[in-house]
Amino acid sequence: MRFHFCVALITLLASAVLAEPPRAQVGIDKRIPWTTSRLIGSPDPPPKYRVERVFPALTFNEPVELVPIPGTNRLVMVEVKGTIYSFENKPAASDLSRDVFAEIAGVDPAFFRVYGLTFHPKFAENRYCYVSYVLRDGTPDGTRVSRFKVTDADPPKLDLASEQIIITWMAGGHNGAHMQFGPDGCLYVSTGDGGQSFPPDGRNTGQDISDLLASMLRIDVDHPPPGKQYSVPADNPFVGTPGARGEIWAYGLRNPWKICFDPADGSLWVGDVGWEMWEMIYRIERGGNYGWSITEGSQPVHTERQTGPTPILPPTVEHDHTEARSITGGYFSQSPRLPELKGAYVYGDYVTGKVWGLKHDHGKITWREELVDTPLQIVTFGLDQTGEVLLVDFAGAIHRLISNPRSGVNEQFPQKLSETGLFASTAKHLPAPGVIPYSINAEPWADGTLAERFVALPGETKLGTFKKTDVQIGYIAGDWEFPADGVLAKTVSLELEPGNPASRRRLETQVLHYNVDTWKAYNYLWNDEQTDALLATEGSNRQLVIRDKSAPGGQRKQTWRHATRTECILCHTTRAGSIHGFRPEQLDRDHDYGGTLASQLGTLAHLQLFAEPIPADKKPWASPLDPSAPLDSRARSYLHVNCGHCHRRGGGGSAAFDVSMGIPLDKARLIGGRPTQGTFGIHDAQLVAPGDPFRSVLLYRMLKLGHGRMPQFGSQVVDRAGTQLIQDWIAALPAGDSAEPASVGKLRGQDQAALASLRSQDEKAANLALARLLGSPSGALRLVTALEADQFSAPVTKLAIEQGIATADPLVRDLFERYLPEERRAKRLGSSVKPGEILALTGDAARGKQLFFQSAGLACLNCHQVGSQGKAVGPDLTQVGKKHDRAKLLETILEPSKTIEP
Repeated sequence: MRFHFCVALITLLASAVLAEPPRAQVGIDKRIPWTTSRLIGSPDPPPKYRVERVFPALTFNEPVELVPIPGTNRLVMVEVKGTIYSFENKPAASDLSRDVFAEIAGVDPAFFRVYGLTFHPKFAENRYCYVSYVLRDGTPDGTRVSRFKVTDADPPKLDLASEQIIITWMAGGHNGAHMQFGPDGCLYVSTGDGGQSFPPDGRNTGQDISDLLASMLRIDVDHPPPGKQYSVPADNPFVGTPGARGEIWAYGLRNPWKICFDPADGSLWVGDVGWEMWEMIYRIERGGNYGWSITEGSQPVHTERQTGPTPILPPTVEHDHTEARSITGGYFSQSPRLPELKGAYVYGDYVTGKVWGLKHDHGKITWREELVDTPLQIVTFGLDQTGEVLLVDFAGAIHRLISNPRSGVNEQFPQKLSETGLFASTAKHLPAPGVIPYSINAEPWADGTLAERFVALPGETKLGTFKKTDVQIGYIAGDWEFPADGVLAKTVSLELEPGNPASRRRLETQVLHYNVDTWKAYNYLWNDEQTDALLATEGSNRQLVIRDKSAPGGQRKQTWRHATRTECILCHTTRAGSIHGFRPEQLDRDHDYGGTLASQLGTLAHLQLFAEPIPADKKPWASPLDPSAPLDSRARSYLHVNCGHCHRRGGGGSAAFDVSMGIPLDKARLIGGRPTQGTFGIHDAQLVAPGDPFRSVLLYRMLKLGHGRMPQFGSQVVDRAGTQLIQDWIAALPAGDSAEPASVGKLRGQDQAALASLRSQDEKAANLALARLLGSPSGALRLVTALEADQFSAPVTKLAIEQGIATADPLVRDLFERYLPEERRAKRLGSSVKPGEILALTGDAARGKQLFFQSAGLACLNCHQVGSQGKAVGPDLTQVGKKHDRAKLLETILEPSKTIEP
């Protein structure tokens, strides 16, 4: 018996060796120019404007403010680390011709950052300049607005010895600290909530008018009382309000980043950096309450908190995080050079680089549109002496808007994949000459699909200057500069019978096209005949039938989401580098070139695809599916490719951690952190509880369906291998100081005893154990992972799934939804359910009452009252059925901000 086993094993190993493709030094002998491309321009109308660099010989180090010096032709640029320069407003200005205006870092040994600068309206007479700077984080009175005198020298300089500290507040992550003099002669100053991104409004100051945080201040610096540096104008809204700071003009702002006044009507405008979902532009009213942190724009946040003394006002303009991630307030253009923009408020976004313009009539928007999508990190705008709006890139350059000379829509843009020039035979999926296949080390999870990837550069163009990752600011510009009209393509396929390659069906070919200076995303959807694919203009769902022996009737349905172009950019953000797969760490592997294995990076270098050598510090990432790789390496690469595009600094993810590969685990804020977006009922929950997967919200989110599932985009199927990997990784992490409390240990012991009972054949014991485990999300999480590991007999497994699906608590039920056929799963608001479908249903008042008052999965009582129960944060719902009909009630649920009640 042992002999036959050994012979069989030797035979198997020999056949494996024989099946190994032959190796070669390079996989492609000679590069063929790609000349067949028709991916040029865009099928969409080009923007009316583009950006042009002004002062091309002038570069700054992390600039944050650009201001003209009154009565001169000079501009002042503030660098965040403390150096301030002045230079002439002439195209020939250069690094050599600029002059140091001040070294603000020298004013205090605890200096940290400088954010704002403005000149007094009577500067010609008094030579006053006001600078806002901050000391180390958490310093009481560490955010300062100081007045300095400017010398009469040529060029002028700031006299640091003349400093007079005018007003101070707590130094924190959100300082605001921008200043403008209003048309009334008062100094307006923005302040942030003094905290970091997480937790939101950690000081609970947004609605508190007893301090200066999270506010717009208005002070009179020209008429101070004796011993003071400013007075509080008598007409400020909270003068005389007990306990209030009279300096406050408006409040409820999170991190107001750049303010300005409209010269047409004197109104004050601010860009307020949002938190989880929205970026806001506000036209500030006297005494206005802008919601933070009760709300973030129109989104509820801390609805349980006490509201300030005035009603919450809606944003004047609101951008969701598909198009903006960190809003930067702008200026009203006064330049005659672009007459159509004269009087328009021009503003932008630091992360996405988009720029918008709007016009208004006393706050009512009369026109608004996106002007241009740029690759810039727009940290501030400037207004020069001519009224020209200038865009300042945090990378150091100054730009302006110019009319876009590019022609209109490319009427010949390929509507079919076969017209793109990417394939010699589209039906056979054979790449055209010059189109190079490639593969990557760490594939993201995409509901069991397979990916075939291609890179195509026009002619014999090369990948340009290699760029470095700046981990400190969390920005990756992309590892290589792509030439114009460079293309990355990925064809996504799915086996309709898992494990049978002959059943593979192509679903879509995703195309990233580098159009002049930015990446554009397109999706070509394959036809049923598998002969070609059509360009999609909107998102859609495709339902597939999968042959599965374990499913009822031997088959199941699976829905594949064809993403919109905007949905594609949610992952391919400029902040994450836009390109995720075509990177040295991903490409450093062997690739099968039609039956020949060769080094992929070696082959691409041999084809002279790179303009310069790849840095030696670029190490390959581990494949999450490679059992020979270290567990930690596999888990980190899995988290990076599946979560790191959002969960990085500035990426838009609303949790505090950063899982990008460049961040050491002890700096990622992932281990031991308390979840900021809910614990889902898990006992002593942490983001990742080292040594304990079942207290880890990360694992729970990966295992559930419905709201709160992760990854949020691009997946509707639980990744069994991926969740097992993360579970094993968490279990292997040393517990350290994150050991569970004794009370949690007791519950864990009871859950483990219940799991042991399930492994017996006693039906009564199994029912008691299931009641125990399904009584809490923590127990249900243990049960689901045991089911995934096939730890029980078939009857017990069937019983556990049936009872899990039938559980009333949605926090438990969502973990078992995957076991239901798609057509029987919950239909959720905001997904594929239409209002008409909901209104056609028969209501169940008893069930609604139970959900409202008792369900742990809903939070209605945190905001609304019915009778004497609940909180009066939002409207009282006691008689709401008499006030609204069913259609209106549904509208208030689906679009809660469409109508704002007093």
